[in-house]
Amino acid sequence: MPKVYGIAESVEKVAGNLLPTYHPELATARIAYIFVSEASKKNGVSVLGKSKKVGGALEFLLEKDFLIEVALDCWNEASDRQKQALVDHLLECCTGVENEETGELKWSRRTPDVQEFTSILHRHGAWTDALAGMVEVAQRLNIEARVQEVVDSEVTQRT
Repeated sequence: MPKVYGIAESVEKVAGNLLPTYHPELATARIAYIFVSEASKKNGVSVLGKSKKVGGALEFLLEKDFLIEVALDCWNEASDRQKQALVDHLLECCTGVENEETGELKWSRRTPDVQEFTSILHRHGAWTDALAGMVEVAQRLNIEARVQEVVDSEVTQRT
């Protein structure tokens, strides 16, 4: 069955709450928010969402700088907290760098700071500066308490 696309007003609403506080550099970015009916898979894992830089002819036709695509089937199953984190993550992938001569923003995508296997972290510890920074942030957040909050929330939702 082919995937179906639609406007994602609820995603845009979440983004609207996040942009002024966490992503003010995107204030002038033209962002389209869409749903895709079902998540694609990457290595057997559902892809919850994607952010894409729109360029060339598509930028001209759509009059957009970025496209935020969210899997509707996963969105419908997510808690409000998970929805907010997903949209925040997708917006974090979007960035603008100011041209010092013209003052114009050049839009681009960025990748997350850390990509690593938990098994490598377990065996070798925080072996890069990026991993060390992530571990430091996790320790400050009292990650065990946050994990317990998520577990408690999921148990409550199931009952």
